[in-house]
Amino acid sequence: MAVTRPDATAVVVTHNSARQIVAALTALREADLPVRLVDNASRDDTVDLVRRHFPEVTVLPSAENLGFAVAVNRAAAGVDTAVLLLVNPDCVVPPGTVSELVRAVADRPGVAGPRLVDAAGRVAVSAHPFETLTTVVASRFGGLLVPVPLRRWLSGRQRREAYDACLRGARPTPVDWVSGACLAVHTGLFTAVGGLDEAYFMYYEDEEFCLQARRRGAEVLYLPGVSACHTGGASSSDPVWIWPHLYRSMLLFFSRHRPRTRHAVRAVVLLRALVGIALAGVRLSLQPRAGVARMRAWTRVGRIAVTRLPSGGKL
Repeated sequence: MAVTRPDATAVVVTHNSARQIVAALTALREADLPVRLVDNASRDDTVDLVRRHFPEVTVLPSAENLGFAVAVNRAAAGVDTAVLLLVNPDCVVPPGTVSELVRAVADRPGVAGPRLVDAAGRVAVSAHPFETLTTVVASRFGGLLVPVPLRRWLSGRQRREAYDACLRGARPTPVDWVSGACLAVHTGLFTAVGGLDEAYFMYYEDEEFCLQARRRGAEVLYLPGVSACHTGGASSSDPVWIWPHLYRSMLLFFSRHRPRTRHAVRAVVLLRALVGIALAGVRLSLQPRAGVARMRAWTRVGRIAVTRLPSGGKL
């Protein structure tokens, strides 16, 4: 009996992803998915490697890094399958997971994400409620500063339910948003929303997209019955690069959708940056290279916290 090819196209964005991309594309090949890959100005051999080992992949190189959202929208342009499957280059999606994700959204506009696990099989929390001031405080001052039980209490009922669904859930669960590391979306819905919001260079574009999808009456589903392995760090682990993008996107999201608390969130980010700068100063004598990197990263975050962002829209 012939196996029906999933009516879906995988979209992958790479940036210096040579170490991870082979595993990700091998899994997509096993799932018999066409792949459109945009490379955001890699300085390693990502593009040559993909062209050499995966000639069936459509490679769209970019001379400069224009960000994740821009790259996804470029790859998705003109796709005629029923479903788009966004896959990070550090995410391995088994064929069975692909089939279930496609099935969940192929016949009705919606978004679906699988359970994400790391290389050791530990479950990642990848389904969330939309962020609030309290969730930002709980997450940004986590670790040793705020014990896990207190963080869970501060996060509220919705976040605890999403956390429990990720760790112990078994059935498809409606949630506010799912991680863009592996996300299936009905192509018609993707087009109706206008693709990913290109105001976000990276981070928060998945939360923004799910928000806009839900505003159009679409359902966002978390599917704990299937999983994908997400190792993380495919593009960069440099805090000087990562953290400023993360916090700028956070402030943009709150400026747009949480106008009443955006100034409080800005203050939280600034306080976190000051704490980070102080801790980096302590680290300098013990780990000079890491201390300098963290000092530069938190200094940039602090500058972003005092930069004015446009407001608009309500959640």
